[in-house]
Amino acid sequence: MDIKVSHLKPYERRFAILPAVESIGYLPRKTTLINQSFRSCNFSFILSGHGEYRLGTVSYAVEAPCVLLQWPDEPMYYGPESSWEELYLIYPRQTQELLRNSKTFYPETAPVRHIPMLSAVREAIDRLAQRLNETPIDPDAVDLACWEMVMASYATPASRPAENPRIDQIERRLQNNLAGHVDYHALAASLGMSLATLRRRWADYHPGMSFSRYRESCFLQESCRRLIESDDLIKEIAAAMGFSDQYYFSRRFRRLARMTPSEYRRRYRVAH
Repeated sequence: MDIKVSHLKPYERRFAILPAVESIGYLPRKTTLINQSFRSCNFSFILSGHGEYRLGTVSYAVEAPCVLLQWPDEPMYYGPESSWEELYLIYPRQTQELLRNSKTFYPETAPVRHIPMLSAVREAIDRLAQRLNETPIDPDAVDLACWEMVMASYATPASRPAENPRIDQIERRLQNNLAGHVDYHALAASLGMSLATLRRRWADYHPGMSFSRYRESCFLQESCRRLIESDDLIKEIAAAMGFSDQYYFSRRFRRLARMTPSEYRRRYRVAH
């Protein structure tokens, strides 16, 4: 696994959608016992090995694969019996409320959480490693890869099937209609299911992501790509993506990217 300690705090983010990771590290054979308070919010993914996690007078057995949570100003003692394999994500103190609201970070009640599917987490780690090895590093892409790893730690065999042609169909239809209204009742009926079933199956493959959020993500990715990779006018990009009104396209882009399409192009376009 080609991940060394990476410090991303100095990197400016374009978007304020996900918590910004501060540091990432991988310890293939950690032997150190930690006895300290942190100033940050941390996820420690224990991928192999076992040990102990002690909070005050309460001791938790640590058996890989699992996730340990650490939070600011709480004295903690933890470490392997001999050695363990660990990948950690460090988030700044000010992200604590955001992490709690995401329902992934409740360390007081569940400081040690079992990982149902280690393979899903390792796949996510491989994607993170690819992002960290890119030149230059895209910090927003790294934040996304870290969050995918957190989400992968909740995956189960039932919630993460290998393939589903119907989900592929849904994704294509949403990707091909980024501008107009989507009739989800009609979409479900065309696939021979109720809207409730459609939503349930979608949630199995995209936990925590609604249809509208998926479309917004696709819209932002495609519009950013066209702004950077083409010389098309903004009205031409808008038309190519199905928007008859350039100003509606621009308003939507600004709401998601927090800058206008022209500003985005000027800021991130590489001369060629």
